[in-house]
Amino acid sequence: MADIYVYGAIGDGWDAADMTAHRFAYLMQQADGEDVTIHINSGGGDVFDASAMAEVIRSYKGRVTASIEGLAASAASFFALTADEVVMNPSALLMVHNPWALCQGESGDMRKTADMLDKVRGAIVSQYVRKTGIDEDTICAYMDEETWFDARHALEAGFVDSLTDAAPIAACVSKDALARYRNKPEGLAAASVKPPATSDAAATGDGGNTIDQTDGREPKGEAPEGAAGSAARVECVNGRFIRFKEQ
Repeated sequence: MADIYVYGAIGDGWDAADMTAHRFAYLMQQADGEDVTIHINSGGGDVFDASAMAEVIRSYKGRVTASIEGLAASAASFFALTADEVVMNPSALLMVHNPWALCQGESGDMRKTADMLDKVRGAIVSQYVRKTGIDEDTICAYMDEETWFDARHALEAGFVDSLTDAAPIAACVSKDALARYRNKPEGLAAASVKPPATSDAAATGDGGNTIDQTDGREPKGEAPEGAAGSAARVECVNGRFIRFKEQ
């Protein structure tokens, strides 16, 4: 059994934890036909790298399991669903949306970019339809609205095959990545507070505001103060574990 970790952005030039298609193909080749588990906690990235990674999975001669352990958003959800089996941490999140791109130039350049995005969108829609069995119009509506699924809803919709019994830790994503999304869940969009006075902020690679309710370690399982008897979920934002009360 081989393990591959996509614990960062997809493509080159995003952050230190980049997973490029080239590196992914090399790691899959090194697995040499063994069963592979791909551990995923990624806010997405370059759709073309993700597409190449998806094709590597499809052509792999061994069995591939995609394990969504924190976040599979955007391009990360697209490539993950090509695995033979997709499992999801009960506290994880999955997000689908339309592809986007930056364009510079005259009107003709803008039209070409729009046409390219439509073609990319069609390929992504086909993958989601193939995995879920949901009709194309519904998938398109999900993407138009930038839809976020918790694990239960992702399972019900057919994006994943089963839920894991892993620890309830979810959605580790940077502030910059969150800024790209329109409909992020309330917990991930929680108001920032001042960064800690120690060097912890620098250690996370984020010199700006962060949510600082723990010392960076996974909190214990008890409910937060003042919320006795309430359910809670744990999420990691900018490298910090945050507990949010469930209503």
